[in-house]
Amino acid sequence: MDIDVLKYFKTIARTGNMSRAAQELHVSQPTLTVAIKKLEDMLGVTLFERSKKGVTLTPSGLQIYQYSDQMIELWEEMLREAGSLDQTVKGTIRLGVHPSVARYTLPVFLPALLKEHPLLNIQLMHDLSRNILQMVRDSLIDVGLVMNPEKHPDLIIKEVCEDEVTVWKKKGSVISDTLIFDSNLFQAQTILERLQKKGIRYSRKISSSNLEVIASLLQAGAGHAILPKRVILANTASIEEAHEQIASFKDSLCLVYRPSLKRSATGKAFIEAVAKSKF
Repeated sequence: MDIDVLKYFKTIARTGNMSRAAQELHVSQPTLTVAIKKLEDMLGVTLFERSKKGVTLTPSGLQIYQYSDQMIELWEEMLREAGSLDQTVKGTIRLGVHPSVARYTLPVFLPALLKEHPLLNIQLMHDLSRNILQMVRDSLIDVGLVMNPEKHPDLIIKEVCEDEVTVWKKKGSVISDTLIFDSNLFQAQTILERLQKKGIRYSRKISSSNLEVIASLLQAGAGHAILPKRVILANTASIEEAHEQIASFKDSLCLVYRPSLKRSATGKAFIEAVAKSKF
């Protein structure tokens, strides 16, 4: 059985929605439909009941789901154990990281790592940190660079650097009634609450899911912006805090992976490269 099909099944069961699962997995919905049909044909059971609200597990599907974590973990363990016999750093590391975090982290360690290990390949996956964390949990990727991850008994979480999120303005900018931010980020939501408590209001709000776009609008003087400090340093100049009375949101960037990753020479080399980097 293709282990990826089992990962597809697990994600569909968790989300309860084929479309949402396809978005998380970065595959098309027809791909998921075909994969699940093949799995059902192989097992001889129906795994999901479908309705207008989404999909739910059948009794047979629930039984398979209860074993899915163990089956995926055993498969990953087998691959790691096989790889541990060979001390050559080779193969592919699937790395998940938010695009903005990737801009200031990957250039620090990736060029040297690739130069030292010519047989190593890196597959990048970009998404929100909370989705990256879930992908590591579901074994859809090997490792993630994740902001403020929740602790999980099956994962190793190591902090690699700190950051802070607050409201910024361009020096001399005349537009002060507009706030630009990513409404999907928990950090931005927290800053908005702190602004409200201090009685600070913006008559216009612009939401963007791309922090580089937000940084470029800030640099152009289009208004104030909620951004991480490291994104500011990487993208803009002549920027300062807009409200010193607002406490910044303290970010913690962490390397997240399953214990089995460090048992192979490839996984160990990757972990060590990130750990010794100065971000």
